[in-house]
Amino acid sequence: MLTILIPIYNHKVVKLVKALMRQCKKTRLDCEILCFDDGSNKKTRYENSILSDFFGVNYTELSENLGRARIRNWMARSASGRYVLFLDCDSKIVRKDFIERYIQCIEKYDIVSGGRIYNKKPPRAKSKRLHWEYGRKSESMTASKRSKHPYMFFHSNNFLVRREIVEKYPFDENIVGYGYEDLLWASQLHKAGYEIMHIDNPVEHMGLEKADIFLRKAKKSIENLLALNQGGQNIETRLTRIYEFMRQYQLVGIFKRYYALKREKIEKGLLSENPGIFSLNMYKLNYYISLIERQ
Repeated sequence: MLTILIPIYNHKVVKLVKALMRQCKKTRLDCEILCFDDGSNKKTRYENSILSDFFGVNYTELSENLGRARIRNWMARSASGRYVLFLDCDSKIVRKDFIERYIQCIEKYDIVSGGRIYNKKPPRAKSKRLHWEYGRKSESMTASKRSKHPYMFFHSNNFLVRREIVEKYPFDENIVGYGYEDLLWASQLHKAGYEIMHIDNPVEHMGLEKADIFLRKAKKSIENLLALNQGGQNIETRLTRIYEFMRQYQLVGIFKRYYALKREKIEKGLLSENPGIFSLNMYKLNYYISLIERQ
C-alpha cells in the first residue's frame, strides 16, 4: 500500500489531491492520501475542508503548528502504507504518469527523489522574480545532475521512502524554522548506508515568495546550517564548499572588502525585477561569513 502525505500550511490543495486521486485509480496498488493542516489561516482551512468528503483521503486540522520536521514525522507514523510519498502542499502534478513512475521504483529502492521544476514563464508579480530565478537556476535539476551529489541535492518536497525508514530515522525536530532539515535527514541516511535514487519525476513548485520574505528565509536557513555544522553534523553544501575554498586560499578578507563596496548595489538588485543569482550567492556567502565571525 502507498500512502501520500501532504503537510498543509496556507495553501489550497484540492486540485493537487484530485490530480493524485485520478492517477491512483489507474494503478493496481492500494493508495491513501493524508492531508494534515499545520495551523493554516481560516481561509485555507475552509477551502480545504471539502477534502473531508473525499473517499480515500484523511483530512485533519491540527490544533497547533508543529513545524516542518514534526509534521512529517507525525504523518509518517499515521500512515497505513508500507511506502510513503511526501509532497509539499505548494506542488503541482505535471506528469500524467507521476504515480506510475514511483510505483515502478517502489520495490527497487529505499528512497526515491523525483525533483522539482519551476514554470518557464516569469511570475507576473515582479517581487517574486528572485525566488523564481533561484528556483529555475539552482533547484531545477535533472536526475543525472542530482545523482552526482545525491545527498547534497536531496529535497523533501517530493520523495518516496519506505515508512519504516522514516520511523527509524525521523526528521530532526530540534530544527526551528526554515532550512536544511532535509539535508540533515539525507546525511543521516548516508551514514546509515542508505542510497538515494534520483529520477526525473518532478512536481512544479508553485509557492513563490516575495523577495524580502525569500531573503529572510534564506538567512534563517543559513543560521540553521551553521548551527548544525558547529554541532558536529558536517552538512556539505555549495555554500560551505565555497567558503572553505576561500578560507583555504585566504580569500575571505578580499571578498568582504569587495562586498562592502558593492553592498548597496547588490542588495538593491536582489529586490529589483531583474535579480541576479550571482548576487544572491554573494549575499548568502557574506551573511554566512558574518555569522562565523560573530562566534
